[in-house]
Amino acid sequence: MIFGLQILAVVFALVMIYFAYVNFKRKEINRVELSIWVSAWGAASFMVLFPDTLRAFAQTFFISRLLDLLVLGGFVLVITMVAIAYVRTKRIEKKLERFIRQEALKGLINSKSKTLNSKQIQKFNK
Repeated sequence: MIFGLQILAVVFALVMIYFAYVNFKRKEINRVELSIWVSAWGAASFMVLFPDTLRAFAQTFFISRLLDLLVLGGFVLVITMVAIAYVRTKRIEKKLERFIRQEALKGLINSKSKTLNSKQIQKFNK
């Protein structure tokens, strides 16, 4: 029997799949990310519609309550997402720093090129 909350959860998952598709069409996410989001929301819908299968899975790993399994899965998901976001942020930070240094050196070389000799200019380019 499907309850009202289950219907609401499935509708929410379908809306989130739609948003993932819209972001894919805008080229804000790539095909792999789209498939990950569709799989995640599809799995969430499956868990909501068929909680007994998930309960059997939880008992296999000696987890007494279904909510405990969902909380553990949420922690794993959040920690993974934070780690990926951290790595991407550091990568962008390094690229931005490299770009700013190059632009600063170009400006310095252009303004000082009249007074610097070629050896000093080569020193700045390293």
